[in-house]
Amino acid sequence: MQKWLQSTLWRLTLRLKRKAYWLQLVVLLLSSFVVILSVLPFIYLTDFVFGENNSGPEVRTWFWVILAVPFLETLLFQHLPFRLMQCWKRTKANGGWFIFVSAFLFGISHCYSLQYILFAFSVGIVLGYTYFFYSKRPVLAFWSTTLIHGMKNLVSVFLLFAGSS
Repeated sequence: MQKWLQSTLWRLTLRLKRKAYWLQLVVLLLSSFVVILSVLPFIYLTDFVFGENNSGPEVRTWFWVILAVPFLETLLFQHLPFRLMQCWKRTKANGGWFIFVSAFLFGISHCYSLQYILFAFSVGIVLGYTYFFYSKRPVLAFWSTTLIHGMKNLVSVFLLFAGSS
């Protein structure tokens, strides 16, 4: 099963690398929402079991959530772990470990509730994959990940405002 998953992801990665940059960004952004949908049953299960539900932080200003936070979080949860993991021989060539560690750190940093940690972990998987996808060109990896994170937050802020109206 693990070999099948690895080969499938490898084939999808090769196909995506052949596409135009803007299409790559769109696919990666949309995949963040698909991954979120895949963890929704677990989020609702934790709500049922633990009785807590918190949608996350209060959105105070669009600048902070859409521009500053994605920049800082990309630096802390994708760029730095990737650079550190490149120092160790065992983790240098293993993108799967990087993506998991990056997503785990991203998830636990969003400790508003268990549901939000699961939500952030799922988004962290896509952001970690995005950074790894472009890792041969570090500047492109950083800014592409920041851009996707910012666009995802923009959509989320828009949905929050549209839902409260």
